[in-house]
Amino acid sequence: GKQWYQRRVRGIFEGTNDILKLFVALNGVQEVGNLFKKQGNMSTAIGIFQKKFIGGGMPALKTKVHGDLNGSVKMLQEDITKFHVATAEQVMKHKKKIIEQQVVLNRIADSAILLQSMAAVISRANLAAEKGDTSEIALANAWCGESHQQIAQLVADLQNPALSKVDEATLAVGRMSLDSNGYLAKSPVS
Repeated sequence: GKQWYQRRVRGIFEGTNDILKLFVALNGVQEVGNLFKKQGNMSTAIGIFQKKFIGGGMPALKTKVHGDLNGSVKMLQEDITKFHVATAEQVMKHKKKIIEQQVVLNRIADSAILLQSMAAVISRANLAAEKGDTSEIALANAWCGESHQQIAQLVADLQNPALSKVDEATLAVGRMSLDSNGYLAKSPVS
């Protein structure tokens, strides 16, 4: 009984996590889509993104943190820029059908969550450093370094046209499994 209960609860939590990730991704792409719609064309909207993010709209942040966190802040700034460009590219590519691109949205959500976590650990470590405790700086820098690598891979995956074919194949298997109410492959043992 207890194992059944634990599996059921785990399934609920995993489903809730997937829904929240989808919510994060859709909110992010909605903002990008609204900007494109407001500007009337993609070129103007991309120019705004480049000016806002690539043009260095956040350098003042570097002067507000402990000096030992500057490397992490730089990684966060770079990752935000790459993330916004990759997200804009996906919105341009898929337009309104972006909501049907579950694998793409999952990568966008994973990136957004990592960006938020980087900002949070930098903020926490900086606050502790302001109070004289620098013990969290190494942890923050380690976390940001790891997150930076993960975001780089997620953005590369978003921008890799060959991977979109793999994504399509994966989604096709998922649709077939859903249609057949279970796993498609028969056991070669039975």
